[in-house]
Amino acid sequence: MTTDKDFYGLLAEFEDPTSLYRAAERVRDAGYKKWDCHTPFPVHGLDDAMGMRFTRLPWVILTMGVTGLLLGMLMQWWMNGVDYTYDISGKPVWSLPANIPVIFEVTVLFSAFTAFFAMWISNGLPRWYHPLFRKERFARATDDGFFLAIEARDSNFALDRTGDFLKSIGALSVEEVREADEPVAMPRSLKGKLWIASCLALIPAGMVYASYGKTTTQPRVHLIKDMDKQPRFHAQGYAPTLFEDGRMTRSQIPGTVAQDQGFALASFETGKSKGDYLQQLPSELNVDEAFLNRGEERFAIYCAVCHGKDGKGAGPVHKRAKMLAGQGLANWVTPTDLTSGLIAGQADGMVFETITQGRRTMPSYAAQIPTKDRWAIIAYIRALQEEASAGGPSAQDLAAMSPVERGKMLFTSKTCNACHTLTGMRLVGPPLNGLFGREEEMEGGEKITVDESYFKESLLDPNAKVVKTFPPAMTSFAGQITDEEIQDLIAFLKTQK
Repeated sequence: MTTDKDFYGLLAEFEDPTSLYRAAERVRDAGYKKWDCHTPFPVHGLDDAMGMRFTRLPWVILTMGVTGLLLGMLMQWWMNGVDYTYDISGKPVWSLPANIPVIFEVTVLFSAFTAFFAMWISNGLPRWYHPLFRKERFARATDDGFFLAIEARDSNFALDRTGDFLKSIGALSVEEVREADEPVAMPRSLKGKLWIASCLALIPAGMVYASYGKTTTQPRVHLIKDMDKQPRFHAQGYAPTLFEDGRMTRSQIPGTVAQDQGFALASFETGKSKGDYLQQLPSELNVDEAFLNRGEERFAIYCAVCHGKDGKGAGPVHKRAKMLAGQGLANWVTPTDLTSGLIAGQADGMVFETITQGRRTMPSYAAQIPTKDRWAIIAYIRALQEEASAGGPSAQDLAAMSPVERGKMLFTSKTCNACHTLTGMRLVGPPLNGLFGREEEMEGGEKITVDESYFKESLLDPNAKVVKTFPPAMTSFAGQITDEEIQDLIAFLKTQK
C-alpha cells in the first residue's frame, strides 16, 4: 500500500487470454485483493482464476422478491377482504388463487428493481470517470488488449516489488496509473439536461391533474390514432364507401356451404322437407354404434343436467330447483320426460327443431351443438325410449287399470306436469287441481266455467281460448292423444281437489 493518494496503481498488459488467465492465478495466489482484469470479450473461467466469490446479489433479490410477495398478499387482503369487501355470489371475500396474478406482479416488480439498482450499487455505479481511461494503451481493452490492474490501496501493494512481480508473470508492459484530474461527479452539462427532461416529464402529469373531474366538449387527444381509431365493421352497420349495397355485413355466397358442412340438403339443417317434419333421421347419416355413442356423449353433456341420464326429467338441475321451489325460493318447470309417449310419438324433425330453436323454458342449443351432433342426440333419445317402453305396462295391464290410474300415468307420460302442477303452484300453465267447475277469465275478457268439453278443446286447440295472465305456450295434442286417453285424464283430474 502506498501513501501517495494520487497514485491509483499499476496497469499490466498481457499477450493473449491464456497469459492473462495464468497471470490472474498467480496474482490471486500472491494474496492481492484490490485488482481486476479487463478483456474485450468474456474469458471462460477467469472469475475462478481471480478467486472471485459468488455474488450475494441473488440472495438480496430473493429477499426483496419474498418481501414483494408478502406485501402484495397483504395489500390484496386489506383491499378486498377488510377495507372494501365485495360479496359476489357468496364467494370468499379473499382467497389466494384469485389474488395470485397481483401477488406475482408485485414479486416480479420488487425483484427486477432490486436486481437493477443493487447491481449498480455493488459495482460502484454510476462512475463518470476512471483513472485507467487516461492510458491510451487501455483503449485496446475493447478491441484486442488484455489487461490486469492492481490498485495501490491493496495491503500487499509495493511499487517496485509489485511491478517486478507483474513482469515476472509475463506482462508485456507495466505502467503507473495516477488518479484522474477530471471530476468524478456527474458532468454539469448532463445535470442540466436531466433537470430539463424532468421538468418536461411533469407537464403531462400536470395536464392530467388539471383535467381531473372536469368535462369538455372536445374529443380526447389521440397520440397513436391507429390504436384508438381502428377501421372495423359493425353487424348491420352502414358503409356506403365500402360496398355497393352500403351494408357492412356480407351475405353468404349463393351455392356455398360452411367448410365443415357435410350435407347440402336443407332438411338436414332444418329437420323439415317441403314444410313437413322429417319422420326419421336423414338418410345421409350412417347410424351405427359410433354414431349412437356420440349421441350418448353429447346427451350427457348438454341434456342430462336437466332431463337426467335416463331422459325421464330428473337431472341434478331439476332436483336442486325442485328443492328451492319447495322452499318458496324459485319457480321451476319440470323438464320433459323424453321417454314419454308424447315425445316418442313426435317426428324426428320436430325433436330436432326443439333442440335447435328451444321450446318454452328450454333455450336454443344451435350455437352449442353442431347439426350432426343434434341428430346423434335424437338417435340416442330414441334408444332411451325403446328401452323405457320395453319395461312399460302391457296392454293387458292397462286394461286392468281404472281410468283414474291410467289418467295418473298419462299426466306424467304426456308431460302435463312440465307446465302444470296439482298443488296450486303457478308454473307456465295454470294449476290443474280443482280444475272442473272452476271459473277462468280468458284473454279476451270472457269468463268460462271449466268442463269436459273445454278441457278437450284446450288439449286439441290450446290457443283458441287462453287463460288470462298465462302465456299461449301450450302445443296441440291433436293426433297425439285419443278420446279414451282424454277421458282417463279427466277422471284423474276430477280426483285432484
